[in-house]
Amino acid sequence: MIEKPAQVWVSDISYIQTKEGFLYLTTVIDLYDRKIIGWSLSNGMSTEETSLAAWKMAVKNRKIGEV
Repeated sequence: MIEKPAQVWVSDISYIQTKEGFLYLTTVIDLYDRKIIGWSLSNGMSTEETSLAAWKMAVKNRKIGEV
């Protein structure tokens, strides 16, 4: 059981097809309250555009080790 925020985060990437090609939506969710604390929408699949961008937003929104 997760007892406080910022103990367990999960991430996922979804592919969204558009007329111009694919977009990639990356989310970071805190399992404590199941809130999306970081996200990124990008045209490419590079780490910087997807996972890293979403993680940086998550860290700004919910500090690691926050009580």
